[in-house]
Amino acid sequence: MLTTFYYIDLYNKQQQNQPETEREYFLRMAREMEQARILEKRQARKANIKAIFVAALNLFKAKPVQATDSVFGH
Repeated sequence: MLTTFYYIDLYNKQQQNQPETEREYFLRMAREMEQARILEKRQARKANIKAIFVAALNLFKAKPVQATDSVFGH
């Protein structure tokens, strides 16, 4: 049986076992920090929108009113 080696696959296999270089580490950390900042901004925006909707709903909330029975003498 003839086995063919795909050199790209072998290269990729070797790369997986290589320790992370300092540059790759810092690039990965920068990406993760950027993702964390984006997530934080999204959550803050979502909280602001929620607060606006709650404030708007509170404007339309029914206030307690005096019973009309006593007014009309029932």
